[in-house]
Amino acid sequence: MAKILIVDDDQINSKIFAKRLKKKGHEVDLCSSGLECLEYLDDLDNLPEAFIIILDIIMPEMNGIEVLTNIREKYSPMELPVIMLSGEDQTDSVVECLTTGASDYLTKPANIDIATARIKTQEDLMELYQGSVKKKQLETINSMVATFNHEINNPLTIALGSLKRDFSQLDEKRVKIAVDALLRIVDIVKKIEKVTKEGDIQEDVYVENTKMIKIR
Repeated sequence: MAKILIVDDDQINSKIFAKRLKKKGHEVDLCSSGLECLEYLDDLDNLPEAFIIILDIIMPEMNGIEVLTNIREKYSPMELPVIMLSGEDQTDSVVECLTTGASDYLTKPANIDIATARIKTQEDLMELYQGSVKKKQLETINSMVATFNHEINNPLTIALGSLKRDFSQLDEKRVKIAVDALLRIVDIVKKIEKVTKEGDIQEDVYVENTKMIKIR
């Protein structure tokens, strides 16, 4: 169930709304201004897996549209849904919010049943998006396995070919070829470690019509 952040300068209504959402099973945090909301997001190391902001349009100093604009510079609607809170006479503002990247809107005072239904819609959309991302990650891992085999097998074959003979017949040239190939394998292993820690990968084409992962 999604964690909810309510951003509204009307703290009394926010607390009432938060209490009702908590009864529905949501974890809820409150911010009383747009600036506080942006600071809250900056302090997060990572977004919760399911996280939704309910953002009032009319607030002092920084209105909801300005806050939404800042949020959309960093997060897409699929990563972080934002549901706007509007007054009944704020149709033009709602249209501007939706154009700016709002996921949905609620009319104040928010009806809890309508709110939970719209939150559920955003939860379902996030689940579909995250499922798509995980599928892509699995495809990437499969490509990485094929690429790592390709990258490591070549120098390994060279090293073994140079050393697989009577040691009395080894000369400096063959030893250097073997050492260079083994150092290449060490370098690839370091890059694999970097990929697994930092996700530093990109798709590339090694063979026609075959996508693999390029190790940087």
